[in-house]
Amino acid sequence: MERSSTAHVTYWNTGTRLLHWGMALTVSFQLLISLIMEQPKPGRVLTSTQALSFELHEWVGLAAVGVVIAHWVWSALLTRDDSGFRHLFPWDAKGRAKLLVELHQILRLQLPQGGPEGGLAGLVHGLGFLAVSVMAVTGAVLFFIYPKNGAETPFVGNVADLHSLIANLVWVYWYGHIGMALLHEILGHRVLARIFLLRR
Repeated sequence: MERSSTAHVTYWNTGTRLLHWGMALTVSFQLLISLIMEQPKPGRVLTSTQALSFELHEWVGLAAVGVVIAHWVWSALLTRDDSGFRHLFPWDAKGRAKLLVELHQILRLQLPQGGPEGGLAGLVHGLGFLAVSVMAVTGAVLFFIYPKNGAETPFVGNVADLHSLIANLVWVYWYGHIGMALLHEILGHRVLARIFLLRR
């Protein structure tokens, strides 16, 4: 696959960069700590590591909820450029036209430009953001209703199952997101510096 040519390189605004840092750190932490975490169950004795990891998962999860809410507010109300909702959900005429152009580039084995100007990248970001949002909401609900002894009611069990299902989707997105960012970087698109560095 080859790099597509673009006329200019744009940078993410500072607010979006800070929120991306927040989501990258909290979501990555949540996914990774879930690998060693065990939730309370009747009759299950947790080790100190398992109990601590569950507590950390709960509290960092609440921090992730705060970041997600801030990101929704920022994207919907405060962003004045094309890196907000128009980037995440490119359903207007301009966004659809950009998506079609980029799909044609992919058919020609060209990787479309990432960053704020990317239509397909924006759509993928939007879908990932929706998945992370659902994971955060279900996690917040569980924080307040999950019984300390782990004796789940049917409602709690359904919310926990939905949380786990969405978490699996977020794992897939996490791997894909990192993989595509590295591919863009290899092809010279410099997406990592444009989203992670606070100074241009």
